[in-house]
Amino acid sequence: MNDEERAYNLEEFAAAGPTATNPGETMAAKVGVAAPDFEARTLDGTVIRLSDFHGQRHVVMMTGAVTSPMCAFEVPALNQLHHEFTDLGVSFFLLYTRESHPAENYSSHSSWNQKLSYARDLQRLENVQFPIIVDSLDGKIHRSYGTWPNALFVIHKDGRLIFRSNIANDRELRQFLEDLLAAERAAAEGRVLHLQYSERVIPHEADQATHRRVYERAGPKAFEDYWAKRPQHRNRWP
Repeated sequence: MNDEERAYNLEEFAAAGPTATNPGETMAAKVGVAAPDFEARTLDGTVIRLSDFHGQRHVVMMTGAVTSPMCAFEVPALNQLHHEFTDLGVSFFLLYTRESHPAENYSSHSSWNQKLSYARDLQRLENVQFPIIVDSLDGKIHRSYGTWPNALFVIHKDGRLIFRSNIANDRELRQFLEDLLAAERAAAEGRVLHLQYSERVIPHEADQATHRRVYERAGPKAFEDYWAKRPQHRNRWP
């Protein structure tokens, strides 16, 4: 591994810092401009390029890993959205990133084959039904969009990033996709549209049962690393 790969693959849970009060500033990719292009491989070796979708389909990308409780929590709903919206011109991907809670059973990545193996475990254990694309060992794609463990992005088929969230929220995503497709229909009918830009910051309730299940999968160190950063929750949550 080189220095950049070692720096990206954290060996313990990293709690959000003071900038978490303004999480938009921690996300490199900006809404309204061209989304960072990328190339990645799926679990079967297929090469996926964002540019291949330009002019053809909108792209939804959620970040995650086998040790990310929030990813595990959102997968069932994203599976459902994938099935509902695929035939409507929307493609879904899960970008496999670094481990958010590395521990005894799933350590921080030290090789590509290890990362690929963990991604396959995520697909199997959480029944991910849309394609998983695996980021490089140094997290090139993840860093270009924003290094949150379970972030969510929508890229318009014209190449612009039109939605970003540091934490995936399937309810918000469903409404956004419905609005996006409704706007396309209105434009096709020649109706007048206004361009809306909005941001919001709102608390997102964490699911305790999923956190406990994924921490147990990762190993005892996952609990200890979390409690070291959140001592007020020791032996209480998750």
